Amino acid sequence: MVTVTTAMPSAPTLYGLVSSCQQDDTDRTMIYGCLAMDYIPDVTRVTWKKDDEKLTDGVKIYSSVRDEKGTYTLSSQLTLTESETNCSKIYCEVQHSESNKSIAMPCPSEDSPPTLFLTVSSREDIESSKYTTVLCSIIAFHPKSISVSWLKNGLPMDSNFFTSPVCEAYGKFSATSWLNISAVEWFHSAVYTCQVTHQGLTQSRSINAPQKAPNHSTLECESGICDYLDYTVKILPPPVEQVLLDATVTLTCVVSKLGSGVLVTWTQGEETVKSEIANQPGDAPDSVTSTLVISTQAWLSGDHFDCSVNHQHLPTPARDSIRKEKVTNLLEPSVSVLLPTSEEVSEQTVVSLTCLVRGFFPREVFIKWTTNNRPVTPSNYRNTKVMAENDNTSFFMYSLLSITAEEWASGASYSCVVGHEAIPLKTISRTVDKSSGAIDGSWIEDYEDDNGNSWTTASTFITLFFLSISYSTAVTLMKVK
Repeated sequence: MVTVTTAMPSAPTLYGLVSSCQQDDTDRTMIYGCLAMDYIPDVTRVTWKKDDEKLTDGVKIYSSVRDEKGTYTLSSQLTLTESETNCSKIYCEVQHSESNKSIAMPCPSEDSPPTLFLTVSSREDIESSKYTTVLCSIIAFHPKSISVSWLKNGLPMDSNFFTSPVCEAYGKFSATSWLNISAVEWFHSAVYTCQVTHQGLTQSRSINAPQKAPNHSTLECESGICDYLDYTVKILPPPVEQVLLDATVTLTCVVSKLGSGVLVTWTQGEETVKSEIANQPGDAPDSVTSTLVISTQAWLSGDHFDCSVNHQHLPTPARDSIRKEKVTNLLEPSVSVLLPTSEEVSEQTVVSLTCLVRGFFPREVFIKWTTNNRPVTPSNYRNTKVMAENDNTSFFMYSLLSITAEEWASGASYSCVVGHEAIPLKTISRTVDKSSGAIDGSWIEDYEDDNGNSWTTASTFITLFFLSISYSTAVTLMKVK
């Protein structure tokens, strides 16, 4: 199922079109087109009529297409024999939640202004060729004579564009104009305008070059120096605790430095699963986020998930992909807890419990604390970053819980809870209270090394821990007498 979130509803704009240049004159048929553009939500029905009679033969209705602005475009075609044609009485009606509109088909002999459309090369083509082609399609005008020019930031251009000869079909004319510019020019945020003058009336369509280049890429330029344009699209993986304990997980797509109106489309493999205008603010002031909730099993299976971003400043979508990598050499963590000394309890108002988690792989792990089986507020403990051990094939980290000496002396129990995918039941805990250690400052551990000197190993790591977090109020861990 595809979930779509759109902007405010808007009614379609209708255009009546005549046969394209590819028509075979020997068919002795007239082909009309009805084009509905820039509407939200999708249209309900398209109907062709001659006078007030509904036409069904010769009608084709093509599927609607959603563009980068989040609006829809739909087209329909009617084919009539020459004897049936009376264009002044042929209508296309479009039913939409915001309006019911109709448009009469133009007659080939009537004067009619052109309709303009602008398209641009794909991002892949721009990056590979180092050039950008902007295409201006000029369709369904009469009489034949037109004048085409291109502007850059409102100033006339005198080169790098080409306009095709005018093509005729059933008394209507069409033409195409191409503008070729370097990728460097394109990514410098200029505005390019196709300007067409017909029967003294001038029309124009403009397109903005993007303010940012594709993620983490630069473009070669003749001088050897290019601007680095730094919008980003990044998918954040689900939290480790969510993956281990919940039936569903959340992926977050963070889009930075593009502003509002960002259309985000999520795909799983080849299937589109969600599309929305991202409006949830991110952690940074210039970012927005979109989230996708999936089953934990889908994440663990290694499926590819793609976040595709469309925006008015982007000629083609920007995207990021993510998947859960398979891990074969899992290492289960060992968990140890350091108790406060009786001297600390008697001399200080705040004491610390320290949880050492080491020897695990991969690096994704979580640590949290509970007291008497109730969660401890996260602000009461601090976790270090995950750090590589000496052989770089396993990892370790610490967590420091601060409690009052009175709480510890009361006999309350405290548990260090650790989650990791190598643990058979996904989590393991070490529970301690004031009676846990017979020796002040002892470690409560789940392992002992081959030489029985686990205290030496732990004390070395705990020294690194306090260096890593610079905990200014930390108590003395070892005392040399």
